[in-house]
Amino acid sequence: MEWEISKQDIESTEKLLLPEGAHFPEDARNVICCWHSTDVSACPGSGKTTVLLAKLKLLADRMPFANGAGICVLSHTNVAVDEIRKRLSGYADKLLSYPNYIGTIQSFVDKFVTMPYLRNIAGRNVQAVDNLTYAQHMLNRMQNSPKYKALDYVTKNSFETGGQFTERLDHTQGLYIRDDGALCVGKQKRALAGEGKPSVKQYNTLISDLLKYEGIIRYQDAYLYAKSAIDDLPEAYTDLFSSRFLYVFIDEYQDCDDVQRQAIDLIFNSAKCVVIKIGDTDQAIYNSANNEVMDWLPQDGFLPIMTSCRYSQEIANVICKLKIDNRNIVTSLGKTGIKPVLFVFDIERADRVIVEFIKVLEKHKFFDNKGVYKAIGAIKKEDSSGLKIGSYWSEFDGSVKKQSEYNYWGLLDEIIKELLEGKLYKAERLVRKLLCRVFHYAKIKNPTSSKEFSITTIKKFLANGYMDMYQQWIYELSELQNIKREAIDYIMRQKINELLKSMNFQVDDIFDCLPEHFLNKDAVVNQTEKYEKNIFIDPIRGRKIEFDTIHGVKGETHDATLYLETDRQGASDLNRILPYFGIGKLGNSKLFEYSRKLAYVGMSRPKKLLCVAMQAKTYEKSKDVFVADWEIIDLRE
Repeated sequence: MEWEISKQDIESTEKLLLPEGAHFPEDARNVICCWHSTDVSACPGSGKTTVLLAKLKLLADRMPFANGAGICVLSHTNVAVDEIRKRLSGYADKLLSYPNYIGTIQSFVDKFVTMPYLRNIAGRNVQAVDNLTYAQHMLNRMQNSPKYKALDYVTKNSFETGGQFTERLDHTQGLYIRDDGALCVGKQKRALAGEGKPSVKQYNTLISDLLKYEGIIRYQDAYLYAKSAIDDLPEAYTDLFSSRFLYVFIDEYQDCDDVQRQAIDLIFNSAKCVVIKIGDTDQAIYNSANNEVMDWLPQDGFLPIMTSCRYSQEIANVICKLKIDNRNIVTSLGKTGIKPVLFVFDIERADRVIVEFIKVLEKHKFFDNKGVYKAIGAIKKEDSSGLKIGSYWSEFDGSVKKQSEYNYWGLLDEIIKELLEGKLYKAERLVRKLLCRVFHYAKIKNPTSSKEFSITTIKKFLANGYMDMYQQWIYELSELQNIKREAIDYIMRQKINELLKSMNFQVDDIFDCLPEHFLNKDAVVNQTEKYEKNIFIDPIRGRKIEFDTIHGVKGETHDATLYLETDRQGASDLNRILPYFGIGKLGNSKLFEYSRKLAYVGMSRPKKLLCVAMQAKTYEKSKDVFVADWEIIDLRE
């Protein structure tokens, strides 16, 4: 349905969503007033979330729709839900209730496509999506049932003679069927058995039996079942979605993988309902390193939003060179007179960069210790050769993820959310995360490595003597009828203490020993001690300068950003993007395109100041293109 949007409609949304006196630019208004299926390409800082909220506000004003239809908003996170509650609080009850659906793409596909499909073919609900659990049950059936005798013989022989795996359980996890139908394992090139062989037939039967009788699949199988479900969707079924949802919005569409795109295209017929896909193909950094995934390109006739309210025109001019179509970005801030800064350094003295970054912050009088100042790079691994984030600051801990230490009650709420959505496999992963935190405070280390447990290593630990107990734990969670905090809390306390007792841990109730901040109901999320290690404290003003990866800061806005050159596969990311600035030629490697997108995302984070750290050998081949528009600070002198 095409709605006529009046001047008063626009003004009411501006008053509600924008700072006093601010207005939507023309390109944003074009999207707000569009009520037909289209793609929207939005540059960094364009306020696309605000534009989406404006459309939702206008739709909420016009609800209910004919025939009880609703709105569907899908993204990769639940940011939309949070933004509606925060900025459209007066409309939240209407927008977040039936017939509307606002949530993640994965949740939607799981709920309406994959899980119904599996219930149909297996006659039961999926109980676990987990590689380790799957391998344990597979190995047990192979070893104890004559039905899988040939498979057991072939895989056992491969394990004993191959030398690739130290445990047969790991070997079992590595089994898969190749495209030609052969049974293979891990990175071994030679197949264990060819298509049609008894062991291959038994392997396929075993996969089917694990789903049918135990409700267990692997992560990669969930992916394949999703593809099968999508391929088998009848038109009558997809028509139901097009009538149920009159308007469909998909945010961050560039980050969708092939299966998600296929699902969206099949589930929502853009000829029968309004489907608006919002994204920025230049920010597709999650799939670009994968040669098998094609990047999303907006369809002909797409609507651009190329006005940014985040950064200065000086910064916009830099990132425009990194756009695939070289389309100009116009900023509402205009020119500020602050040029981007290029630090040139010798690799042996990369540690000088952070010191000089602080001096530049001082020069521009960025004194606010509450401001956001970040140093970001692509490569964090400590064992990587060449430049990495740790080259610039030796205390950087690359093993730390930007997930905080979840508060106990916050984790329970996450577990509840996944259980309510029927995603036991995700709830189980969160249980392991919670258990890792308890073990951390109890000072229980991995006996194999003497290191703290991760959600991966704790899997193997539980498998070695405690799996029956743990599976009963997860089973009780899955069978709960009253999925509330109190019930989950009771099970968690009981089972954790039971596990620790079986481990001969000498404490009656571990929860009496856990720190107050972890058990504080008012604190949902707290920073970990490790996370704090990745924050450099400016000795001059006490500003916090956080070190992070480019992937970790996607979607963020900083006051100042320092982009750190790093090396991957024999060359640096900045060296690979020089052709976009007019130096050299693009290579055939996918890494050139990937580096472009990483630079585009990273360099578009700051509001006020962009700084780039470039090693001398990269600078010497390209210095002519930076002289005019950059402030050059040579740290070799």
